[in-house]
Amino acid sequence: MTQFSYADEAENREKVENEVKELSINGKFAELEQMATAFRDPQARTSSGLWKLTLFYVGLSKSFRHNTNDDEAWSGIEGRIKKWQRAYPDSAAAQLAYTEMLINRAWTVRGSGFAGEVQEKNWKPFYAYVEKARAYLEAHKKIASKDPYWYQQMERVAKYQSWPENKMEAGIDEGLSKMPQFYPLYFDAIDYYAPKWGGNAHAIEKFARKALERTEAVEGYGMYARIYWYAAQTQYGNRLFTESQVDWTAMKKGIDDVLKKYPDAWNINHFAKFACDAKDKGKTAELIGMIKSDVLPGVWGSQFAFEYCRRWSATP
Repeated sequence: MTQFSYADEAENREKVENEVKELSINGKFAELEQMATAFRDPQARTSSGLWKLTLFYVGLSKSFRHNTNDDEAWSGIEGRIKKWQRAYPDSAAAQLAYTEMLINRAWTVRGSGFAGEVQEKNWKPFYAYVEKARAYLEAHKKIASKDPYWYQQMERVAKYQSWPENKMEAGIDEGLSKMPQFYPLYFDAIDYYAPKWGGNAHAIEKFARKALERTEAVEGYGMYARIYWYAAQTQYGNRLFTESQVDWTAMKKGIDDVLKKYPDAWNINHFAKFACDAKDKGKTAELIGMIKSDVLPGVWGSQFAFEYCRRWSATP
C-alpha cells in the first residue's frame, strides 16, 4: 500500500481517494481489505485529524459513480461488488460497498439539482433505491456495523426518508457509543438538522452542544469547532457568523484544542479565515502569524482575501 507524506493535506486526501477508486475499479480486493483494516482499527488520521476511513469510502464511492441509468453498466458494478463479497464474506467494507452503490444509483436517478427541479417520475425510483439500501443495511448489520460507516450510511438514509428526530438520534447514539470520536457521524447529523433539510440553526447548535459534552474529555472543545467548520462548508458558507447560532468563544476554544493535536497548515489557514470572518482581530493575527509561508489560497478564496485579513489584523 502506498505511503504518503502529510505536507499537503488536500493533495494527500486526493491521493488516498484515487488509490481506493483505482483498486475498486480493478477488483483489487485484497488491497482494499488491507486499507480498510489499516484505516479503521487504529483510527488512522491525516495530518489535519481527518479519519482516513472517510477517505477510503469517498474513494470507493467515486468508483461507483456513473452519469447513466444504463442497467448493464450498473450490473457490472454490482457484479464486481458481489465478487468482493464472495472473496471476503466477513468483510464490513464489502457489504457497505453494496449499499454505497445503491445510494449512488439513487442519486443518479434523482439528479443533483434542488428538490423542485427533480422530475416527478424520478422520485419513486430514488426512494426505491434508498429503501433497498436501508433494508440491506439492516439485514447485514451484524457484519457491516463493525465499521462505523454503517451508521453514517444509516444517517443518510434517515435524512432521505425523513425519519423522526427521536429515531434518528437513537441511531446516532448507538453508533457513537461504539466510536464516539468518529467525526463523520456528527457531520452527517448536521446535514439532517440543516435548514435545507427542514432543520434550523437552533437544532444545529443544540446538537453541537451535545456533541461537545460527549467528546470533551478527549477532544476538548475541538468537536464544537469541527462541527461548525462542517456547517460552514455545507450550509452557511461565509454567512456562518450571521445566520447560525455559533458561539465564537466556544469555537475559538475548539480551534485551540484542535491545533494542540493537529497544528498543520490546512487547519491553521481555515481557522485563521474563521477568525477573520468573526471579526476577532487578535485571534486572526495570532493564527496568521502561525501560517508563515504555508498560505493556502484555495482556503481563503483568493490571495486578496488573505492579504486583507492579514493587513486588517495587523492594524492597532
